[in-house]
Amino acid sequence: MNYTPLFQPISVGPLRLKNRFVMAPMSVHMTEDGSVSDAEIAYTERRAMGGVSMIIVGSLCIWPDGNFGGQIFIHDDGCIPGLRRLTEAVHRHDCLIAAQLHHAGRETNARTSGFQPVAPSYFEPETHSVFKAEYDAPRVLETREVEQYVEYYAQAVRRAKEAGFDACELHCAHGYLICAFMSPLTNQRSDRYGGGFHARMRFVTEIIGRARQLVGEDYPITCRIVGDELREGGIDMELSVRIARYLESLGVAALSVSAGMYPYVRTVSNMYHKHGVNLYLAENVREAVRIPVMAAGQIDRPEIQLHALETGKADILCIGRTLITDPDYPDKLREGRLDDIIHCIACNKGCHDRSAEDRQVKCALNVRTGRETLDAFAIRPAREARRIMVIGGGPSGMEAARVAALRGHRVELWDDRPRLGGRLRLAAVPPHKARYGEACDYLEREIRKLGVDIHLNAAVTEVELDSRKPDAVILATGSVPFVPPIQGLSGGGAVLVDDVLEGRAPVGRRVAIIGGGAIGAETAHLLVEEEDREVYLIEMRDGIAVDLPQDARICLLHAFEQTPSLHQITNAKVTAVTPESITLERQGQTEVVDRLDTIILAVGARANQGLRPALEALGIPFLVSGDATGPKDYVKAIYEGFVAGNTIAE
Repeated sequence: MNYTPLFQPISVGPLRLKNRFVMAPMSVHMTEDGSVSDAEIAYTERRAMGGVSMIIVGSLCIWPDGNFGGQIFIHDDGCIPGLRRLTEAVHRHDCLIAAQLHHAGRETNARTSGFQPVAPSYFEPETHSVFKAEYDAPRVLETREVEQYVEYYAQAVRRAKEAGFDACELHCAHGYLICAFMSPLTNQRSDRYGGGFHARMRFVTEIIGRARQLVGEDYPITCRIVGDELREGGIDMELSVRIARYLESLGVAALSVSAGMYPYVRTVSNMYHKHGVNLYLAENVREAVRIPVMAAGQIDRPEIQLHALETGKADILCIGRTLITDPDYPDKLREGRLDDIIHCIACNKGCHDRSAEDRQVKCALNVRTGRETLDAFAIRPAREARRIMVIGGGPSGMEAARVAALRGHRVELWDDRPRLGGRLRLAAVPPHKARYGEACDYLEREIRKLGVDIHLNAAVTEVELDSRKPDAVILATGSVPFVPPIQGLSGGGAVLVDDVLEGRAPVGRRVAIIGGGAIGAETAHLLVEEEDREVYLIEMRDGIAVDLPQDARICLLHAFEQTPSLHQITNAKVTAVTPESITLERQGQTEVVDRLDTIILAVGARANQGLRPALEALGIPFLVSGDATGPKDYVKAIYEGFVAGNTIAE
């Protein structure tokens, strides 16, 4: 396939982009106080080195009350020197840089920003069937205050120019402050900033007009708009086109088209969405304007990118998570190194759905993302090549083998299954989860390229260890299903979820699943989709699939709502099992689910360290990684595999 069109230059106002790849604006939470950190400079510069034409730095906060956490600030002139360090770092690599200017409006809270949120009109903090958004009821801006926020935005444009940014993007999407003024759903004002179309557009009109007074007519200002808010009464495709044409008339240099409104889906797409999920929205806008249109939303595969350009759906491709996963994506594609690309799998683990303890951007498949300044995550050549045996071919074992081989060690990988991937391979079986298999394929492809000696269907014993006498071992033997002490389970009253996903256990028409975490819930989804089944999903906690990323959970539970044959039973403790029934306690009452054909156990797993005593007895140095240290998600498992591979036999 000829990817040359992706590397043709294009103009955005007075700017000349060297190719069609722009790094999408994202909040990476690499600052504690709003200043530009060394970590964010290193992270951003690393993406500039990989061949992208321009980086749009996401969510620079124009005023403190619009902060939703972890954002760089651009609210006063004291911010300029730090921002200049960032622009200078990017410019060193023949890459342009733009500043996305942002105010969260109602979509923050006092615990995060320290202020009551503000909005054009009162809007109740939204309740969704899946979760309660952590928003506070906003304070309605008075007319004089709106005028002040115009100035905040305009001064931020000036600061961006003085800091060396080549352009500015106004964030006019996803229900944030400017978008909230534009939308008839969230703007119910009766003053000059509300009412008809032109009144709702007055806020952004005045921002651009005042900014022009400060930076001149030639400085490029672009806008990210929403192609469809996907909410009744909000901005739809027809209104989006009208907004686009109006912004073009104001001299906006380009438009970036996204979708959705928080806290609902599609603001950040996931595995449940197809590649190029928002392309139709970009196309809708592009047909209406003459300025360049950027598409966003899983534009993450070369064939999708080429299709978008060749069919006229977009002029420029905003790729965000693609570059989080592989900062060298443009260069690898341009050089024809397709097998070397690490493809984003849209799991959103690490990048979007981050823990409260560590909100800095990470990547499930690229452990070095977000750790660019940390020497411990530089792959260090081995002082002496050693024979390393990795036991276990799941994601942690494969990552450990990859890194150890990169360091120069002679690596063997042993697994007792017929295929590499471990439980991550099983996670790819339910609907919409096939990209987990892509992650497994990537890791396998890498270790084969590196010459790792792979042994499948090969269980390692103490005798094998003694005969092969490796210099060191990485124990990545994963986990084994946990069977809780419930009456009747030990007598074979249930089948294991792993056996169901691997096709070893037949499943009848009337089914109960004990355990409503991610794996149990996704197995339930699989069973009702593949056949006409009645499925009872039983969970001790008060919610189903609470360990899934928020956006994926919304999609999954929405699918459940459309499936009357899938019954969710929460806050329930299973007390007894027979081959045909489950007894449970809920709210002090005893209930029985009976006439069952199949009972599936999906309540978790325990570490498998069966070989540890043998390793200790033989005196072989070893490290343990992944689920073998205790059950965890694949992000942590891959991380531990990286660390083990980078430190073994030092």
